[in-house]
Amino acid sequence: MAVNMIVCVAKDNLIGDKNPEGNGLLWHSKEELLFFKEKTVGNVVVFGKNTAKYVPIKLMEKTRDVVVISSKDRFEDIVERYKDTGKDIFICGGATVYKYYLENYPMDRLYISKLKDHVEVKKPHLPLYLPEVEKYGYKVIGCEEHQDFTSYIYEK
Repeated sequence: MAVNMIVCVAKDNLIGDKNPEGNGLLWHSKEELLFFKEKTVGNVVVFGKNTAKYVPIKLMEKTRDVVVISSKDRFEDIVERYKDTGKDIFICGGATVYKYYLENYPMDRLYISKLKDHVEVKKPHLPLYLPEVEKYGYKVIGCEEHQDFTSYIYEK
């Protein structure tokens, strides 16, 4: 079992808005959503409780195990629950969750999709950013070009 992080960022590592509208996303890229789906189907996705308010949980539960966490939950318990299932765990946000896990848990891989300039990004009222993962010892080990984004894989 691997513990991974998956996230899509716009310019300057923007990931969202603290008080989002609609589905919570500041952009739309069907291609990037399909990439997320390809990586996470059949696995475990972990969302913070605030982010989970904007995620189609019921839809995701059809093809993934969905875990919604709060500050009271212990990550070790999630790992223990899934350790012999053959499923990988994907940390899926939001900003507080990404920061916490970068600071406290070594992850096997980080999948970071960086949007290209032609993808329209709405202006956030209270922007949220992904920390610079390099500061936590992660380095790019591979990348793949797509029409709307470049997918980077990081490892320690």
